[in-house]
Amino acid sequence: MTPVIVEPVDVLYLLDQLEEVLGAGSRVPLTSRTLVDEPEILDIIDQIRLSIPEEIKAAKRLTDQRDQVVADARAEADRILRDADVQVAERLGEHHLVRSAEARAADIQDRALQQAADIRREADTYAHRVLLKLREQIAQVGGTVDRGISELEARGAHEQQLADRV
Repeated sequence: MTPVIVEPVDVLYLLDQLEEVLGAGSRVPLTSRTLVDEPEILDIIDQIRLSIPEEIKAAKRLTDQRDQVVADARAEADRILRDADVQVAERLGEHHLVRSAEARAADIQDRALQQAADIRREADTYAHRVLLKLREQIAQVGGTVDRGISELEARGAHEQQLADRV
């Protein structure tokens, strides 16, 4: 058989070839031994030796690439988490500002309502005093009017008596 020359990367193919060479060997009668073509087997083994470092290099490159992809993914995940933490902090800060503004607005509203109630109460008290004073003045005017009427009636009656006498 002629030696099999394959690409240095195809180790599985070389192992299959080695297995074929061993299977094609002649059996030694009354033993479990097989006669094989030694140069062909040695040639396949040499090709395997050449191919294995390439396979290992390829596997290492794949492992390195995988490690890089995993590292990139972790870095991206860390960046996303940091961004999310920043957004959460901003939202909490905004929430705190909103709560603070709401509390301040409620306080201002309470004070305004209290001031309005105080002003209303003072206005009612003032109006009550003014109305009482007005009633008193009206009563005085009414008394003055009553006295004026009485005087006029008395004068009219007195003049009538004088007129009757004449």
